[in-house]
Amino acid sequence: MSPTEIETTVQDLARAIAAATIDIDEQGRRIAAAVYDLLAQGDPIIPAEIASHAHEPEALVVATLKGWPGVFWDDQDRVVGFWGLAIPEMDHRFHTENGKPMYAWCALDPFLIVPVIGRSTRVESKDPVTGEPITMTVTPRGINDLSPASAVVSFLAPNKPFDFDVIESFCNFVLNFASHESAERWAAERDGIVLLPAAEAFEVGLRAWSKFHTPASTEGQATA
Repeated sequence: MSPTEIETTVQDLARAIAAATIDIDEQGRRIAAAVYDLLAQGDPIIPAEIASHAHEPEALVVATLKGWPGVFWDDQDRVVGFWGLAIPEMDHRFHTENGKPMYAWCALDPFLIVPVIGRSTRVESKDPVTGEPITMTVTPRGINDLSPASAVVSFLAPNKPFDFDVIESFCNFVLNFASHESAERWAAERDGIVLLPAAEAFEVGLRAWSKFHTPASTEGQATA
């Protein structure tokens, strides 16, 4: 793709993902940001912790989280998975500064979450075709230490709101690949797949979830 085509693709994907993401007000943004900030430390979190961090009543936090799709609880009523983050093992290892290792649901999730929490994160995946390791440091501003440098990300533009089946309908199609060649081999067997270099994939995430950023975190950043 030409630079203009890549930019158009980034914009289109960011808008589609933003449109599929649940609508939130400022209260909801604070709750979501608090969950991310706490869960990224790598331990299950109780509603009281979230309420304190978000400066919202605990009853409101519980009611809000129970009403949102993509929130996972353990048998002690602690949050162990939330909108792209998970303590149970998944395919994409996610290790934030000063936190414990945990996991992301898909290749895009670190690019959505890191600008929200404002802390750099080490991400490790494997190419689903070749098995080759893919590693990177995701910062609130972009990607550092990408290996291999040829890594690309696959996308499937959502055509409906994200719901309880988001992992099956979206996340399972958003993967890291070590090269464009291996990504093309995988995409050839599926419809509607878009491939982007990792740097442009980060830009999709940054733009798609700008509504979750605080004003300070979005200063100087691009928006869709």
